[in-house]
Amino acid sequence: MSNLYLLGTRGSLLAITQSQWVADQIPNAHIQLQIVKTEGDNLSLSLASPTHPGAFVNALRYELISGSVDFIVHSFKDLPSEPHPGIKLAAVTKREDPRDVLISYNNVLLMQLDETDIVGTSSPRRQASISSINPRVQVRPIRGNIDSRIQKVRNGEYAAAVLAAAGLARIGRLEEISQYFNLQEFIPAPAQGALAVECREGDLNLIELLSQVDDPHTRIATTAERAILQGLKAGCDLALGAFASIEGKELTLVAELGGADGRAGYKHFDSVQIHSLNDLQTALELGLRIASQLKI
Repeated sequence: MSNLYLLGTRGSLLAITQSQWVADQIPNAHIQLQIVKTEGDNLSLSLASPTHPGAFVNALRYELISGSVDFIVHSFKDLPSEPHPGIKLAAVTKREDPRDVLISYNNVLLMQLDETDIVGTSSPRRQASISSINPRVQVRPIRGNIDSRIQKVRNGEYAAAVLAAAGLARIGRLEEISQYFNLQEFIPAPAQGALAVECREGDLNLIELLSQVDDPHTRIATTAERAILQGLKAGCDLALGAFASIEGKELTLVAELGGADGRAGYKHFDSVQIHSLNDLQTALELGLRIASQLKI
């Protein structure tokens, strides 16, 4: 029998589904999920609070470093921009649909909502984009897993909520979507739609095993996107949207930083020629260049 590997995961439906999907992509490996309770599961805490950065990440990484689990899976957009000492980003999975979507009462579109309607999101980026598209609506924080957020809309507590298409796809709830936002009007969070698989740096056999789920296209695109966060020395509480695409050997990156007034800011575009899909340094430099433009 092959070695048993413990895969640490949060207990939410989405986290378990994502982790099991990764496990299923690794043949000839005996993998067992182990539930880890995280600070982010405490709904009394604000995800936007600067005193609780990486709310869904820190507990999982602690269990990894301590040896309680062998590897962990995250929604890549939730990871801090700086690498963690002793931890290896072993794989970046093929990206699911990166778009943001609207779940709304009676399936109305965002532009059809008015000043009496409340749209739920705990993301400063989404708040900025919502306000840019429809400044009439009220935007308020919303907590809970995907199922509970959908229910808050269905029971009328919120007129609508903005979620990631990727999460809904993974748990089989695409039928809930009232509106897809295109990537030009509603730029997603850096690395949205991709999963990050982490293990300890010294676990060379496991690193090789996990490399089977690494997608070079997604890794180079997310490297460029997340380099903007690194250049701005920012976390996921920043109102930043960034999306990279590849055509041939041209890597194009668009980013938008929300203004202090809560509205979407100016978009910045740049592109570069890459030597190959392993040319991560060029992708990193592209992202850092965009970050310097956003600072101006």
